[in-house]
Amino acid sequence: MVDSKVPRRRLLRTGLFLGAGAALGGGWMTGPEKTAGLLPTAAAASMTPVKGGTLKVAQVGDPPTLDIMASTADVVTNDTQAIFEGFFALDANGNAQPVLATGAQWSNGNLTLTLPLRTNVLFHNGAQMTAADAAASFQRWLRLAPLGQSAASAVKEVSAPDSHTLVVQLSRPLGLLPVYLASANAMAAVMPRSILEKYGDKPVQEYIGTGPYMFKEWKPDAYLRLVRWDKYAPVRQAASGYAGQRIAYVDQVTIFPVPDVNTRLAGMKSGEYDLAFSVPPDQYAQAKATPTLRVAFLKPSEWFIFNLNKKGRMFTDLKMRQAFRKALDHRPIMEAAFGPQEFWSIASPTIGYLAYQDDKTGADVFNHQDIPGAKELLKQANYNGQPLVWLTTKNYDYMYKGALVAKSQLEAAGFKVDLQVMDWATLVQRRGQPDVYDVFQTGMGGAPAIPPAMDAFVVDKWPGWWSNPKKDEAMQKFEGSVSLADRKAAWSEVQRLFYEDAVAIKVGDFYDYFIMQNKVQGFTAVDFPPYWNIWLGS
Repeated sequence: MVDSKVPRRRLLRTGLFLGAGAALGGGWMTGPEKTAGLLPTAAAASMTPVKGGTLKVAQVGDPPTLDIMASTADVVTNDTQAIFEGFFALDANGNAQPVLATGAQWSNGNLTLTLPLRTNVLFHNGAQMTAADAAASFQRWLRLAPLGQSAASAVKEVSAPDSHTLVVQLSRPLGLLPVYLASANAMAAVMPRSILEKYGDKPVQEYIGTGPYMFKEWKPDAYLRLVRWDKYAPVRQAASGYAGQRIAYVDQVTIFPVPDVNTRLAGMKSGEYDLAFSVPPDQYAQAKATPTLRVAFLKPSEWFIFNLNKKGRMFTDLKMRQAFRKALDHRPIMEAAFGPQEFWSIASPTIGYLAYQDDKTGADVFNHQDIPGAKELLKQANYNGQPLVWLTTKNYDYMYKGALVAKSQLEAAGFKVDLQVMDWATLVQRRGQPDVYDVFQTGMGGAPAIPPAMDAFVVDKWPGWWSNPKKDEAMQKFEGSVSLADRKAAWSEVQRLFYEDAVAIKVGDFYDYFIMQNKVQGFTAVDFPPYWNIWLGS
């Protein structure tokens, strides 16, 4: 699991908000925080799209590669998902929808997955996509991408019985495989087999995909330019989220690396850029006050977590963990950490979203401060005043500010707190040593991301070290089932155990936002906002 920051730019999106689609086994539901940010604004929807112009994007820096399969960096996904396409993509409700595959057919006791492929798809070099290209791409994804590596142990064979059919034979049920294939991050992108044979597992240097935009030019430290692919054949389905019809309205997309956040905002205010990512919350007021700009929030996003060391020291005792939880009032912690209410919520105990949203399980203990109860539990646990060692950092402002407020609350309940401030690199190194600390804080992907590359708290080898055979059993059901209903039930069981074992403290949800010029229409606020279906109005 890669930890988050504000604004969040993950290296690996282990909280991809994924759920298999209705046609592939189910979809998502919206929770207490409506996911309107995943859809175009009403103003955008009411305007007639027009073609032409250049979309100018300011982002944090250059991508390390343009091989979408070879990197989990956000900038790689953002910059290349319009070039490359995979078998499936997620719509705004979390349903996995066909892109290069036309569906997913399970057979043989859910050990055989057949993927019929579209027949009208051309690569940017003019060659027709075939199952041979798809098979080579799938096998490379198994070797290189984190989700592919996660699936690889279950995959026995990948074959192409004809030019437009891919068949995957499994050694064990893996109902989430179509969901894995729908991930935009480190995408299972289909590339020409000849390109893959040329570069093998090294990053490709020829960027040929099937997407609505094609690679034109890349000058590192200056710009990356994509242009419309006029022979693109979109799927005949309403656009939604990453899925459905993809139309290249603008003539070209030019992406500029702008590492300095003040420069990004200044360029947006002056009109130099049309769209900007990774703008910190302290610049929100300026953006909101600029008449030519508007913002779009990403909801749901992530959650703020206090992770307890359950392998050593005081929190091996369940009563001590319960006392810690009872001592906390989440509202002032979130206010200190994230500021304006637009950036956070404490509405739900859920540790999953959309299809896996569960607002009930754990609600009886989530954010129920009880100082007398905390003191009684400390007494029962024979707490003798030894310091609670809390690792924190000022590298991520929200972590430090939230820890300060929590410290005062814990001390009011009778804990003695040793707040140790260090740089993030040191904290990451030290949190792997269960004998030196009791708690650290971080940001986590809010969805029950796709196991085993999922929210790290469920992994017994990740700092925190949650070990519970019942949790392992539920996770096996979650990963293996083809049925969405079964997966939802399994994830609710994980959530029940999360609160029963007082594994960690979900303090609340927090959100990212994007800035754009008013003329930018059709923008979709998802984790990796796509450049298709965007047009430039007047």
